Amino acid sequence: MEFEIDVSGEDIFNKDYTICVANRDKIIKGFKFSESLISPLLSRYNQGMYKYSNSKKGKSDMKIRVYCVVIYHLFKSLNLSGEISLNICRDFTGREDDIRKSLTYFLEKELGLKLNGRIYFCTLTKESNAHHYSFLMRFDNKNQMKTYLKISLEDIEKFLKK
Repeated sequence: MEFEIDVSGEDIFNKDYTICVANRDKIIKGFKFSESLISPLLSRYNQGMYKYSNSKKGKSDMKIRVYCVVIYHLFKSLNLSGEISLNICRDFTGREDDIRKSLTYFLEKELGLKLNGRIYFCTLTKESNAHHYSFLMRFDNKNQMKTYLKISLEDIEKFLKK
């Protein structure tokens, strides 16, 4: 089964930043960041509570980890089995290897999915469900779409702590 992953927003630690996983068969799951999640994440990062150094590189590493943790939870909620492939929009240029390693760990080791190295980074078309829905979710001010997954601070933090 082939999935696409896209985001919408300026920065992962900005309110209303969304991450969406979708395929052509209308399987769509997304997550929208809120101020109530971002604020404690950044505060605890600045207090040194996570395994990432308080530097530009450390913050960038943490962003990639949070991105991959959210994708892990989105796939976990889909209850899939078997082989999948991922087409990921190039939103984190230069960090493809880090994303590939993290997602391979999360999806293969934690969820038992089979990727067999099928993680591709590309520019998604405007017709892509992931592209379309990530944008719609970002501007859904009343959060009325049925595609959202709730992920708690604790669900994310367990993969960030020292």
